[in-house]
Amino acid sequence: MTENNAAAAQAETAAQTVAAEIAPRKKKRHINQQKLQDNLWGWAFCLPLIVGTVLFTYIALVMALMLSFTTYSSTVHGDVWAFLGRMLTGEADANGMTVFMDIAYMNAEEGVIEYRTNPWRWYQFIFTNEQFTSGTSQEMASMGVTEMSTMGATLFNTVFYLIGIPIGMVLSMFLAVCMSRDIKGGNLFRVLYYLPCVASTVSIVYTFRNLFSESGVINELLNTTTPWFSMPDGKDPPGYAQGIDPYWTLGMINKCVVVIMMVWKGLGGTIILYIAGLSGVNASTKEAAQIDGANGWKIFWKVTMPDLYPVIFYNVVTSVIGGMQIYAEPELFFPTSGSGTLPGPNLFTSGYVSLIWYWGISPSSTPGSGTINLGPLGSGQPAYQSLGAAYGMVLAVIILVLTLFQFWLDKRNNN
Repeated sequence: MTENNAAAAQAETAAQTVAAEIAPRKKKRHINQQKLQDNLWGWAFCLPLIVGTVLFTYIALVMALMLSFTTYSSTVHGDVWAFLGRMLTGEADANGMTVFMDIAYMNAEEGVIEYRTNPWRWYQFIFTNEQFTSGTSQEMASMGVTEMSTMGATLFNTVFYLIGIPIGMVLSMFLAVCMSRDIKGGNLFRVLYYLPCVASTVSIVYTFRNLFSESGVINELLNTTTPWFSMPDGKDPPGYAQGIDPYWTLGMINKCVVVIMMVWKGLGGTIILYIAGLSGVNASTKEAAQIDGANGWKIFWKVTMPDLYPVIFYNVVTSVIGGMQIYAEPELFFPTSGSGTLPGPNLFTSGYVSLIWYWGISPSSTPGSGTINLGPLGSGQPAYQSLGAAYGMVLAVIILVLTLFQFWLDKRNNN
C-alpha cells in the first residue's frame, strides 16, 4: 500500500512538471499607442510650465534667500552665480572680503583695514529704516511730515488696498446672482463686466486719472475741486492748518482712488467664478426650502451660501495673495520721478513690492550712509541688490503666514 502511494505521488509530481513546462507563456503587455501619444503631448504642453516654475520660482526663491544674507552689488561683484559660489565655499574675493562682510574700515592704531561680518544686516535695516515720505527733508518738515518707517508705511498702504477685497466680493456676489437669473441680455452683461479683466492696466489707470483729475467727470458730478492726486500749486495739503500729517489726509485720498479702480477692474473675474458656483447649487434643496416656506433671503443664506463656500474661500485666498503683491497700479497712478523727490518709493501710495523692485532692480545708492560702507572698495556708495532680496523674503513670510491662517480658519470652520 505504501509503495502504491509513493508511486502515485511521483506520478502526480511528474504530471505537474510536464504541465508547467507546456503551460502557455504570458503574452507581452500591448502598448496602447494612442494613450502613449496622448501622454507625450500632455508632458510636452506641461514642460514649459514646469521649467518656468522651477527656474523662476523655486530656484529664484533659493537665490533670493541666499542673497538676502550677503552684500551683493552688481557694480562691485559682477556675476551673481560666481558670488553665490563663493558663498557656498566661503572663499574671499581679491580684496579679502567674504560675501557676508558688510563694513570695511581703517584701524588707526595698526594702520590696517578690518572687516565686520553681519549676515542679518539687511533685516535689521528693514525694521529700523526711516525716511521722509516724499520731497526734500526741508520741504516735508515744513508741511508737518515726520519721518516714518519705510517698511511700515508701504506695508500699511498694501493692507489698506486689501479693503477692496470684501467690497469687491459683495458687489460681485450681488451682480452674479442678478446675472444667473433667466433675463434677456445676461450673456452680454457678463461680457461687459469681464472686459476690464482683459484690458491693459496702463489704459485703465490713464482713464481713471482723467476721471479723477481736478476738472474730471467725478469732480463735475460732485461739484467740487477735490485734489484726488496732489495739491494744486500754492495750496496747503488737507489738514495742514490743524497740524495733521499729509500722509493721513492726502495719502488716504490717493489710496482710496486706487481702491476704487482695483474693485472695478477685478469685478469681472470674480463674477464669472460666482456664476459658475451658483450653477452648481443643489436645485432640489432650494425647491425643498421653498416648499417649507423659506423666503428668498433665507434660501440664499442657508442653501446657496454653504454651496458657494469653496468658491468664496478660493477667491479670498487668491485675492489676499494677489493684493499683498500689488505694485503696478499705485506706481502708474503716482509716479515718483521728478525733481524734489527722494530716491525710493512714494510712501504716500506705494505698496510693499515697490521696495523689492526699487532696491532689488534699480537702486541708485546705498540706503543709509551709516548702515553699509565698503570703505576703499566702493566708489560713491554702490547699490546693493541683496536688500531687495531681503524685502522679498519678509513679504514671502507674511504671505505664507496669512495663507496658513486662512487655511486654519477653513479647517476649523469645517470641523
